[in-house]
Amino acid sequence: MIAVTVPTANIDWTGTAHIRRAQTSGWAERAWCDECGSNLFYRMTADDQTDTEMPLGLFDDANGFRLVNEIFIDHKPDSYAFEGSDRTLMTRQDCIARFGALNTDPENQAG
Repeated sequence: MIAVTVPTANIDWTGTAHIRRAQTSGWAERAWCDECGSNLFYRMTADDQTDTEMPLGLFDDANGFRLVNEIFIDHKPDSYAFEGSDRTLMTRQDCIARFGALNTDPENQAG
């Protein structure tokens, strides 16, 4: 998912009757619109996270955003690569180390 990090407190939703959420892991939830099916966000629910990851495609004007992080870079398909180098690249193990909440799910332990 190509997403924009937004402080959760700065998000003002409309059409909330159509927003569905699911706790999809021990540390995060996802939401979607039950009317059109669009993905709305990914949000960590552990470790007092205050940000929400929103898909770039939700914005009417996606200009002006800058790619600053790529996560799970060691699991990306070979056919997928962004140009430039002015960003943080995080492997699966880097993510586990950075986001302590990931350690609560045995399926996400480094093996």
